[in-house]
Amino acid sequence: MSAGIIWSAGPASPGNSAGSDFPESRSFPAGPAGVAGPRSPAVSTGLAAPDHPWAEPGSRPAVVFRRCVTNVTAGIFSWDMNTNEVVREQGTYELYGLPEDGPATMETLLSRVPEEDQADVIAAMRQMMSSCGTYEIKYRVLALDGSLRPMEARGRVLPGPDGRPARMTGFVMDTTSLWASSEADPLRLHEGAERTALTQKFSAALASAVTVDAITAAARAGLAAYGANGLIIVTEHEGLQAPLTFYGFDAAAARLLGDPAPSPGSPVAHAIAAETPVFVCSATDLAHRYPHLAAMAAGSAHQAWAAVPVPDTRGRFGACLMGFARPREFGTGERALLVAASGLLAQSLQRARMYESEHALARDLQRGLLPRGPLQAPGMTIAARYQPVTSGLEIGGDFYDAIELTGGRVALVIGDVQGHNPIAASMMGRLRMVVHAYAREGHGPAEVMTRANQWLVELNTDPDLALFASCCFVVIDPAAGELEMCRAGHPAPVLVSPGAAPVLLDQGDDLLLGVERAERYSTVKLSMPSGATLLLATDGLLDADGADSDGHLRTLLGVLADGAGEDLETLADRLLASPRRTQHGDDIALMIARAGRAARPAGCEPYSSSSRDR
Repeated sequence: MSAGIIWSAGPASPGNSAGSDFPESRSFPAGPAGVAGPRSPAVSTGLAAPDHPWAEPGSRPAVVFRRCVTNVTAGIFSWDMNTNEVVREQGTYELYGLPEDGPATMETLLSRVPEEDQADVIAAMRQMMSSCGTYEIKYRVLALDGSLRPMEARGRVLPGPDGRPARMTGFVMDTTSLWASSEADPLRLHEGAERTALTQKFSAALASAVTVDAITAAARAGLAAYGANGLIIVTEHEGLQAPLTFYGFDAAAARLLGDPAPSPGSPVAHAIAAETPVFVCSATDLAHRYPHLAAMAAGSAHQAWAAVPVPDTRGRFGACLMGFARPREFGTGERALLVAASGLLAQSLQRARMYESEHALARDLQRGLLPRGPLQAPGMTIAARYQPVTSGLEIGGDFYDAIELTGGRVALVIGDVQGHNPIAASMMGRLRMVVHAYAREGHGPAEVMTRANQWLVELNTDPDLALFASCCFVVIDPAAGELEMCRAGHPAPVLVSPGAAPVLLDQGDDLLLGVERAERYSTVKLSMPSGATLLLATDGLLDADGADSDGHLRTLLGVLADGAGEDLETLADRLLASPRRTQHGDDIALMIARAGRAARPAGCEPYSSSSRDR
């Protein structure tokens, strides 16, 4: 540390140029014997000027020192540059680690400056002695224990009778505590910024997690940055408080530490009862406060614990208990950080539990609107899948059904009502029932679509609430090896005949249901030999994001070609799990039907489409 100087010189006087009164031949004498602690060798300084004419006895004004109270260790001094005599307060020598009965000279004080700093300190003092004015100098001295301590001297250089510099007065103080404070401030700022960054990162991870499992995974990663290697979350469910989730603890430890019962007590129980955080700094501390937990703590992977109470939306308290691998004191900043992290966890868990409840309700409602159990029909093997991409209370409008008709025929229907909400789901359920009823009345595909369209148009009286639907209605006659199809704005089915490549049945695409009451729908009749496979799906599976929709369709056709003789349940799973399928962001409904030879029931005539279906 080089000496630093801040200097404010007074008015210049004749003959007071720097260095003119400091003969280089003068040197400091060695320090007195018996001086405690390390000392530096005497150096040549040329600081004293005893030949000054004002250095006569009695020419100096009397200086009276009084001890003062200050936040730092300090002492006052006055140095006569003529006689080299130093008048100092008692504490001044203490700062330098010198005995009180030692010689009062500047050389003695400078002997405590480390050798590597002496040249800079002496150069700074020469500058101060060259003119009158105020000064401030920072330097180091050797303490009694051999350590270096930062010092600071401030004061003024006063003139003698002739106006030339004659006396230096001021005070010197040990600035170790100030240096520590100045170094601690950036450290505190860094720690504060680090805590803020950790909290923001943790908040972002929790914000994207919508299930309890996802939040637990985010907590495992986020709390590790705080030093925690275990977590137990206790919440109320159906009137009982119990651990909801935990990691890093075995089941027995989670049960004991997360026990909310007030007797025999636990950190969690006390945090909930007192509604204040409980910090346990070590296993010894835990055993002292909760003797019944001592055996558990002895073999635990955690040696410190923090239990933070967290209220739910109803004002009832649960708690987050975090475990730490080593004992810790939990400083003020860390405690605040853990309380904040626990609050974030609690809020996220409440949101996740609400989300999961809503999603379960929507899933059950959706399942209730779709056919229950496997689809079965004479002469047909059918597999169906429904894969929602909605969340919370969002409910998709995709539907499917298989309807047994007279004459051994089977009607397959699949559709998609626009929207993802309870209104769309309700409309989907009603439309499915309407199509089912019209089909059971014996109408052909085109007539079923025409009637369903008129029904939906009549419901769409309010333009703001109007809903439209796509639909594909197919009647298969396994005995005749034929199918009849009507499409209302729906993606084309795919037919895979034995020994042939998959074919996209894109004929006869008519208007969406619910748009135009006067729309008349048409029927297409095609061959469907025994062993042929028919795929009907909504656009969530068949459409593709991006420009390569043809490539996406080729991929799906390839899966169908490879699975021409495969079990339909397996084939359905392969279609959903296709790695090249683009995430379109829409629900997926699909049906796969395979025709077999079925004898026509006795007394049944082959089905013939009415003129309205042509």
